[in-house]
Amino acid sequence: MRTVHPQSEDRTGNVSRRKSFGELLAQMARFNPRGVAITSGQTRITWQELNCRVNRLASALAGLGVAKGDHVSILFHDCPEFIESNYALQKLGAVPIPINFRFVAREIEYQLVHSDSRMLILEDTFLEEAHKAVSGARKLTHTVCLRRDGSPLPGGMVDYEGLLLSGSDREPPACTTENDVCTICYTGGTTGMPKGVVLTYGNFWNLSGSLFGDLIARLATNEKVNFGRMLAGVFGRPGLEKPLNRVLGLGRARLLVGAAVPRLFDFITGSWTGALLGRVSGGISIFMNMPLFHMANYQLLIIGPMTGALRFILREGMHFEPSEVLHTISREKPMVVLLVPTQWKMVLEYPNIGAYDLRSVLVAMTGAGANPGSRKKQILEKFPHSLVVDVFGQTEMTPDTALKIDTSPETVKNRSVGRPLNGIAMRIVDEDGADLPPGRTGEILYRSGTVMKGYYGDLEKTSEVIRDGWFYSGDLGFLDGDGELIIVDRKGECISTGAEKVFPTEIEEILCTHEKVDAACVIGVPDETWGSTVRAVLALKPGQTATEGEIMAWCKGRMTGFKRPKSVVFTQALPLNSLGKIQRQRVKELYGGAKLARPGRD
Repeated sequence: MRTVHPQSEDRTGNVSRRKSFGELLAQMARFNPRGVAITSGQTRITWQELNCRVNRLASALAGLGVAKGDHVSILFHDCPEFIESNYALQKLGAVPIPINFRFVAREIEYQLVHSDSRMLILEDTFLEEAHKAVSGARKLTHTVCLRRDGSPLPGGMVDYEGLLLSGSDREPPACTTENDVCTICYTGGTTGMPKGVVLTYGNFWNLSGSLFGDLIARLATNEKVNFGRMLAGVFGRPGLEKPLNRVLGLGRARLLVGAAVPRLFDFITGSWTGALLGRVSGGISIFMNMPLFHMANYQLLIIGPMTGALRFILREGMHFEPSEVLHTISREKPMVVLLVPTQWKMVLEYPNIGAYDLRSVLVAMTGAGANPGSRKKQILEKFPHSLVVDVFGQTEMTPDTALKIDTSPETVKNRSVGRPLNGIAMRIVDEDGADLPPGRTGEILYRSGTVMKGYYGDLEKTSEVIRDGWFYSGDLGFLDGDGELIIVDRKGECISTGAEKVFPTEIEEILCTHEKVDAACVIGVPDETWGSTVRAVLALKPGQTATEGEIMAWCKGRMTGFKRPKSVVFTQALPLNSLGKIQRQRVKELYGGAKLARPGRD
């Protein structure tokens, strides 16, 4: 039987002609000129100021020959210049390609070459590595650098601020449509070199309606959600909470609001009414802590002007600091805080968290990985006015596919990501492509207007994952009795030991409940008898010690025999990527040998 979300149809055919991205920015500047678009430390940038700088930069880049369809890579940390460079390119119809700011020269060169970039725009923090990389990128015609200290640039490079000042603030002609490429966003490269995911403006339009329209509708119809407080928070009028809740306390009113929201959202999205709403309300402030080059944050940069009512709060610097996050929350009073699971862990474990004012946070959002149920319960405890919104998906889906709202510890389910978003059809199939009933684990397939156009320059790989209109995600999961999607693991990470299959995520979650364990990665190692056996690679909490025998004994009674680790390795720290996810492939390289000279030790 095919499992399809009740309201899951491709939205592409249901939308009228949309504004170009340049028109959206101009509209925000016109109807909400003094509204704050970006907060970065002490810096405040209004929509009018942002649009003016974007126009100047776009004009100057056009003078250097950048035209519609050109590929341009950008390399910044999380700063306003990342946003204005990205927007300037999109006003010209060029294709911005964000680069991971943690990349070394070899990785930067690969992305420049693979993406056919004709220009690189960067800040001087990355000048040394980038300078090594550009020599191999033969299609590059210009390198533009933001030199913050004003010192001379290497020969041939163009000064960013000087270039911007030379441009005109006149609005460029609208030139993008829904079918045009909005960005090429590279994946993390966990199974080889990163792949360039090609996403169109239509993908983002469809995501905007699916994600925000569906989210607001679910919040409005959930009786356990203090929707009056949320609306009062949006408009900055705490006194509205009680009267709004009186109205919404009438069951019929909630249903009417829930039914009206998707249609109302479609009307507001992209129109002047959205920008005007942002002006009246001040905008929904979102504290974005993931790197801007990652799709979890990047999507918000694009759909922000579409909705008209978002305000971006950026973290400062390249390194995540829990104290800085908590200080920013206390100072800026964001309504929404977006963190990946590892970041949530660091914030929740910060010893002085109780000293900070966290009452403004009404939505604690998590994504880019599974957040254990125990951690969601901690969020609900430490952020007293907040609910938890878990958004699940992947870059190829622009990137969201499902969401779950938790209002209390009682609603939390481990590894549940909720129900698919409106507009997204979902199937769960076995290895032969046959649909599976609820409760059976299989690969998750999606179909919607948010599915990527394909992998850049790789038709073969594209055809492997998009078949008959369905995107084969590579994620394994099942539907539980409540119709919620339970994520089990990645398809390629399953360990076959004898005739049994072991899913590393399940074992890792159990190991992390051990009082001495800080982080865990479970891998398969070659074995002549069993094919593979389970190995646990553990990082212990500071000051703790443990033995292999101790861990293996603890696992008895907590998991069945074939799932229990047959060997344990201890390490100071597990390798992480830029989002705090464990680099499983690197762990395999370091600790995946069939034999260990000193089992259970570094």
